[in-house]
Amino acid sequence: MSNRFAAQPEILKTEGNEILDKSNRFAQNVNKIYATIEEMLKSSYMSPAAVAIAREIEGYREDLGKMTKVIRNYGNYCVKSAGIINKNESNIIDNVNTGL
Repeated sequence: MSNRFAAQPEILKTEGNEILDKSNRFAQNVNKIYATIEEMLKSSYMSPAAVAIAREIEGYREDLGKMTKVIRNYGNYCVKSAGIINKNESNIIDNVNTGL
């Protein structure tokens, strides 16, 4: 196994943007779930068991928010890393060219 570091910034950026898109869809779905729960809890037709289930689901709101943030942060990390790799490569090329 080689000790060589190889990165493909184009792929890293593309994947990072896809992760960001997925984190946005995830956040939208979480918001839909909780909007539905809020509407359910306003209804006078809910059974006590349904209210208990809705309250249980509501207890996960903070965790789902944290998950959304972690996914978004990872996507941003990938996109930012791609930019740093491109910048480093450009700096190396510039340094080689100025040394000639």
